[in-house]
Amino acid sequence: SVSGSKLSSYIWPMFPALALLMGKRIAEIRERVLLWQIAPVLVLVALSPGLLPGVMQRTESPLRLAMYENYLVWMIVAIAIWVCGLIAGMVWLKRGSKRVAVLALALSSLLAAQIGLSGHDTLAQSRSTYHIAQAMRPFLKSAEGGNSPPIYSVANYEHGLSFYLQRTFTLVQYQDEMGFGIKQEPQRWIPDIASFAKVWEKQPTALAIMPLHLYPQLQQLGLAMKTIFADSEYIVVSKP
Repeated sequence: SVSGSKLSSYIWPMFPALALLMGKRIAEIRERVLLWQIAPVLVLVALSPGLLPGVMQRTESPLRLAMYENYLVWMIVAIAIWVCGLIAGMVWLKRGSKRVAVLALALSSLLAAQIGLSGHDTLAQSRSTYHIAQAMRPFLKSAEGGNSPPIYSVANYEHGLSFYLQRTFTLVQYQDEMGFGIKQEPQRWIPDIASFAKVWEKQPTALAIMPLHLYPQLQQLGLAMKTIFADSEYIVVSKP
């Protein structure tokens, strides 16, 4: 957004100045003072793995739990490297070698951050709808000449899907932040499941994405549906 770009233009120029101030502070600070400032950081970092199981217990779906378990390995490696760097830095500070200590601290912090960020890719499936779009794409490619089937988003709306598929969705039993847009294009909205069932049956081809728990309700209504994608959160169906 424009406001976001303006904010960035004010923030980024601050970093060189902050780096200069940090460098000046590190150059002037005594080894003993820096040692005692690092000590609480070491304690916090060393104790942080104990918080990870509690975070995982709050996970709301088996799919995300499995992904968090994979990410946990990356985080433990990153924390171990950081702890080793902090300990090495403290040892060198005690020996009076501030330059070597700062180098050890900087390199271990950088490496730990890079590993933590790289491991975050294991959570991509829970943060992105790209994999869902890939499952839907073949059913859209078959339509030519502007006769692409309509796509319905039932009781939810994943913004990323519209971007990946370059398609506009019809929302079903959902407005939320899309309320203003629905007022401008009311034909892009179906108020309830019962109305959607009538529209769905009239369509020769169509796709719909919905929360997994909603699928049995549509089955009870006798809708003709063929599952083309499903995970622990969403299911995508097409007209058979």
